[in-house]
Amino acid sequence: REDVAWKDLTPLCVRALMAATAVLIITCPCAFGLATPMAIASASGLAARFGILIKNGGVLETLSHIDHIVFDKTGTLTEGRMQVQEILTHNEMDKNSLMQHAAALEQYSEHHIASAVCRFVEKKKIPLLTAQHIENFPGHGIKGVVNDHTVMIGTGYWLQQNQIALDETLQRNTEQWENKGSTCVHISINGQHKGAIAINDQLRPDAKKLVDALHAKGIRMTILSGDRKPVVERIAQQLGGMESIAEVLPEDKDKIIQQLKKDGAIVAMVGDGINDAAALSRADVGIALGSGTDISGDNADIVLMSNELDKVRLAMQLSHRTLRTIRQNIAISFTYNIIMVPLAMAAMITPLVAAISMPISSLLVIANAARIRTVFNPKMRENPHGEETQ
Repeated sequence: REDVAWKDLTPLCVRALMAATAVLIITCPCAFGLATPMAIASASGLAARFGILIKNGGVLETLSHIDHIVFDKTGTLTEGRMQVQEILTHNEMDKNSLMQHAAALEQYSEHHIASAVCRFVEKKKIPLLTAQHIENFPGHGIKGVVNDHTVMIGTGYWLQQNQIALDETLQRNTEQWENKGSTCVHISINGQHKGAIAINDQLRPDAKKLVDALHAKGIRMTILSGDRKPVVERIAQQLGGMESIAEVLPEDKDKIIQQLKKDGAIVAMVGDGINDAAALSRADVGIALGSGTDISGDNADIVLMSNELDKVRLAMQLSHRTLRTIRQNIAISFTYNIIMVPLAMAAMITPLVAAISMPISSLLVIANAARIRTVFNPKMRENPHGEETQ
């Protein structure tokens, strides 16, 4: 009787073992494991085709949740190719001599203002003087010795901090230029305020388009600049829908980003200069323009290989698409398990069938991730919910 009973149980044991084996095969989390990395890899490759270098694929998920974007002004919202508009001097100070002393120091600086001064001197064929004991003060100005004369170029506030009295007439004239949107730098020689240079910069052609697109999605935007308040406010007015924080020192940009994050914002920082490096690193997502300095690119999560600001919108659009694809992949994996696990537990499928179907689910996830390259259209706009529309 025992032999008979055992013979009766053997088919049941075999069936149970087959069912357990099928369940183990089906529940292998291969598809789940591929859901996120395959979508990110596909999106990163596509982004590179559009000139967007994503250093860390994980930022794509963060970028899709951004609700506040902070922009640097010079070289980011503006073209960064400044031009000298006016040279303001005392009656006894020759304009060419003033520019000659200024260029002697500015040739050692990488700032956009320095480039404008040097281009002006070169265009006017003014002889370039040599300078010694150069000292750079980020966010303030530059100091050095030219022909045994101590020369300082920078903000009026910085000159005043160094016990240099600003000429009232020059100060009034610079304020008028600042109200027109020009940046003014002051020059002192041997402790005397000798003049100022009014420099203008043009907005990037696509800056207004980007601001309008982000504003329509309900994203807050702030201009963060070390420039004077009237200049920054004028840029904010031209773009519309932007807040502005002016006269910010490079070390304070990092603190402002930190405070925004403490207030609950998910912050992206867009910049291009060495002064933006700390802020780019502090932000949830740092985006650097390709024309910027190496140090800004090193501290950014995303680097735009060109200076097209619309690439910021494109990167955000791609991040939404990537997040949606990840959710679809997880849904595919979950649906596969919901259907197949009960069938395997009921011994309705064999381990062979389970072994064949398991990689099929992985292939479905991979194929869905690859769809990002085919269905993503950079010319499409997004509605406030992140869905692409014509």
